[in-house]
Amino acid sequence: MKTLKFEVGDKVEVLDEGLLILQQFAPKGAKPNNLGIVSEIFDDGEILVEFQIGNDDMEEHSQVAPYPQHLVRHKDW
Repeated sequence: MKTLKFEVGDKVEVLDEGLLILQQFAPKGAKPNNLGIVSEIFDDGEILVEFQIGNDDMEEHSQVAPYPQHLVRHKDW
């Protein structure tokens, strides 16, 4: 089995072109939309990243999306 360099709970940034394009339309001073937390790691190595929505508590209001490992980087935010 492949050794993963990520663990559930790691803070990460996602290098997804679509997220970066959307960030261009965010209001000035808005938090980057590509920062999240590893929520789950699938058997195939794909990483489920949980993103905060606005200033809401992530426990109450967040969204998740899967990404291949090559688009995910550790980032302390």
